[in-house]
Amino acid sequence: MDYLAQTVMLLLKLLPNLVAGFLVTVAVAGLAIPMALGLGLLLLAARMWGVAFVRVPTAAYIELMRNTPLLLQIYLIYFGLPLIGLYPSEFLCGAVGIAMQHGAFLAETYRGAIESVSQRQWEAARSIGMGRFKAFRHVILPQAILRILGPIGNQVIILVKDTSLVSAIGVTELTMTGKLAIERSAVSIEIFLAIAAFYLLLTTLLGVGVRVLENRTAGRI
Repeated sequence: MDYLAQTVMLLLKLLPNLVAGFLVTVAVAGLAIPMALGLGLLLLAARMWGVAFVRVPTAAYIELMRNTPLLLQIYLIYFGLPLIGLYPSEFLCGAVGIAMQHGAFLAETYRGAIESVSQRQWEAARSIGMGRFKAFRHVILPQAILRILGPIGNQVIILVKDTSLVSAIGVTELTMTGKLAIERSAVSIEIFLAIAAFYLLLTTLLGVGVRVLENRTAGRI
């Protein structure tokens, strides 16, 4: 009982710092998510509809970002940009690094959803006089959206968990806050469990939001 009481008291004492770190995690994710979603769309357009000299480097970029460690990419941004005279904050470096990798994954997610729609759908739309853009807008895109929301939600949840990597460049987000608390208190497992609970709360809320969006989208299309 003494152990439980001491643990509760310790966590209550650390709660303001953990909440502050959690808010930084939310801020990193809040910046990285729209950047990743937008970058994925740009990469998709370049990959699927760009001319050859655009498609090839775009495909190479996507493979490079998908097949190298995110932490390494963050390090390259953080330590590489000062070499060319740019000095963004640790926060911005981390968010950009996360967005650049997840944007590459999302581009492939978008492409897979579009290509999963049968070619016959294109042919049917063209046979009734629709142009390529109109066919894409009214026939292909609605079907692709229904197939893509779940995978996008999964990718966003992975992105949120990857925000813990920005602690490696000194961003005092949730994981870094927990590490500092452990160093000061010499208590580890309890603090790690508290950190896990914060991440679980955030990812659960995102998962619920995605499911609600899927249901509403399915009802409108």
